[in-house]
Amino acid sequence: MLERSLVGRESEPRVVEVERGAIRRFAEAIGDQNPIYEDEAAARAAGFPGLAAPPTFPSVLVADARFRQALDLEPGSYLLGEQSFEYGRPIVAGDRVHLRSRVAEVTERPGPSGPAEILVIEDEGRDEAGTLLFRARQTLVLRRG
Repeated sequence: MLERSLVGRESEPRVVEVERGAIRRFAEAIGDQNPIYEDEAAARAAGFPGLAAPPTFPSVLVADARFRQALDLEPGSYLLGEQSFEYGRPIVAGDRVHLRSRVAEVTERPGPSGPAEILVIEDEGRDEAGTLLFRARQTLVLRRG
């Protein structure tokens, strides 16, 4: 059973440098062939300083396994119920993203096979100047027992 006292708990801050190869691999994995994700010249022509990351790219930045393990969330113990993103500015290759995760909510909801524990984690990424790049919100449904 998740404790309501988890609300407000934050991860240790992390910094991740966004690499061109990671953007290209992500775009390929999601099947998006937009040239701004693969070709530097196309990205610059579109007004970006380098390769642009697809809008859902933050999903690979926020998977802080240590934080989730500290919350007793082992892989396979939860399902992603919902995920949403709020954007500040596009992420581009070379960005150094300062990441932090926070438990926003812990609740219980009725389900078809009994009550389900619901955990909402908010992840935030900012650039070196402190400008918001994204805020992601994940609603996790815990499967216990």
